[in-house]
Amino acid sequence: MDKVYLTWWQIDRALFSLAEELRQKFMPDVIVGIARGGLIPAVRLSHILGDIELKVMDIKFYTDIGTHGEKPVIKIPIHGDLKGKKVAIVDDVSDTGKTLEVAIEEVKKLGAEEVKVVCLSTKPWTSVVPDFYVFRTDKWIVFPWEEFPVVARE
Repeated sequence: MDKVYLTWWQIDRALFSLAEELRQKFMPDVIVGIARGGLIPAVRLSHILGDIELKVMDIKFYTDIGTHGEKPVIKIPIHGDLKGKKVAIVDDVSDTGKTLEVAIEEVKKLGAEEVKVVCLSTKPWTSVVPDFYVFRTDKWIVFPWEEFPVVARE
């Protein structure tokens, strides 16, 4: 599978662009970061937007490149309610869209007034096209926080 490697600089520029769009079109009360890939973008967006409340949700689907289970499973749910809140769900990429479907359903169950999805990237075949994203690709994306394997001396 072809891969695209992103740098920290590219990620930071993308997040500032996303933050500007959010400020103009949908200023969230709460950001929900999807662990693991969405955590760094969610934390960064929270800071850029003025320390917006941040919650974490862990949903597992992929087990390896191109390999996933049948259905995403919530491993760590959101704590607290979201009644009447504008919520931005943040992930690194919307690939199949299945993880985001689960996240959207859960956030709505917790009473969110309005929900938008924010991703750095989206795939052409996704079932959930993010409301805000920077680029679209059919390649496997390698983000800078997952690029470098560590070699330990024995």
